[in-house]
Amino acid sequence: MFGLFSKKRDSQKRKAAKQLLDMAEKVYNYRRDVIAPDDARQLSILIDELDSLVLDSKVETAQFEKGADKLEKLLRRCGGRIYPLTSWTDNVETVIVAGILALGVRSFFLQPFKIPTNSMYPSFYGMTPQVYKSSAEAPKGFEKLARLALKGAVNYETISPADGELFAVLNEPDKMAFFGSVFAYDTANRKLLGVWPTSKRAYKFRIKAKDGSVRDVSVDVPMEFPLDDVILETYFGGEDLRKFVSSLMDGGRRVVDLGGVPAVSLGKISKGSPILNFDILTGDMLFVDRFTYNFRDPKVGESIVFLTKYCDGLTARNGGKPDDKYYIKRLVGIGGDVLEIKDSILYRNGSPITGAAAFSKNAKKVDGYKGYQAAGALETGAKVRVPENNYYAMGDNSYNSLDSRFWGFVPQKAMVGKSIVIFYPFTNRWGATH
Repeated sequence: MFGLFSKKRDSQKRKAAKQLLDMAEKVYNYRRDVIAPDDARQLSILIDELDSLVLDSKVETAQFEKGADKLEKLLRRCGGRIYPLTSWTDNVETVIVAGILALGVRSFFLQPFKIPTNSMYPSFYGMTPQVYKSSAEAPKGFEKLARLALKGAVNYETISPADGELFAVLNEPDKMAFFGSVFAYDTANRKLLGVWPTSKRAYKFRIKAKDGSVRDVSVDVPMEFPLDDVILETYFGGEDLRKFVSSLMDGGRRVVDLGGVPAVSLGKISKGSPILNFDILTGDMLFVDRFTYNFRDPKVGESIVFLTKYCDGLTARNGGKPDDKYYIKRLVGIGGDVLEIKDSILYRNGSPITGAAAFSKNAKKVDGYKGYQAAGALETGAKVRVPENNYYAMGDNSYNSLDSRFWGFVPQKAMVGKSIVIFYPFTNRWGATH
């Protein structure tokens, strides 16, 4: 790309430089917690160096060109699904967002937003699996294409290459905590369609034959997608991840040494049978109403979108550097409110919280809602009073949510708007949000 950089006109060079730096900032902000620490540090240094050269009008220098080449190579190695674009679904999303921008309403009325994680599940879906227990259950042919277009669903199937006993390789206990994954994986560099480089999580499985020989099998998934729940759903009846970890630690489930690595048996498997067969569905894409909060205050129970760079607690967690992202959470407290969690129920000013269906469903633990986790500032027995001109935000899936319990309050100036409609994918959640 940068072999032709010196041939561009000045304005084009500056534009290309800004585009590269914008993409590098996106990769750094969204992937620094999953890429190697040395790569993240080098990425930050290169961004700062090139940004200074752009500000000093030194885009045409050999120093900038050398740094830009180094930055692009680093982005290709650790950009994951962000750089370069790695799927047809990403291109569809780009076209949708570009169309909205062209209407000229994004900054004033509506803003498109994609749910990145499952912190608001099941109200909103992040990248979510659908597990098939057999190949016969999985979609084929036109159905598979239709699911890709309508739901952003991509099918993953791995076939056993041999007969024997199937094992899933486990992380060591310290790595379980560090990586947030029970099952072991490597970071693998792959090429999409044999052309575009991308990084994957390569999960480790082993098949032990009757003669004692062991054969390795890898299951590759996107870097942002943990495979733990898929394995638990397929082989352990959907057992809760925390209970599964406890059973490993206390000896309730046998861990074996298989070729020098810890592993757990998944049972017998025959050649040609699926080891795993599942779809990964894209996260919900929705429109955020940026207009209403100009005329009234946010209400408890609304699903709100806010800018993290104004949240001091998140800035502190980010080493003092503002973490410039959009978060979506449920508004659970306004200035003056006192919050606490007792027996998985969230209390506001001494009474079970009301104002959204998610509150009562979490209290009853129905429809996929697991109740509220007493953790962080709201650990068992603790209470929090929300300061005036601030808000308290929590995920509906509080067991998998980095929210106000861990980093504090959302100031008024951080508020962007409230969600109003899911416009993609075309599932039963399509339509007005709650």
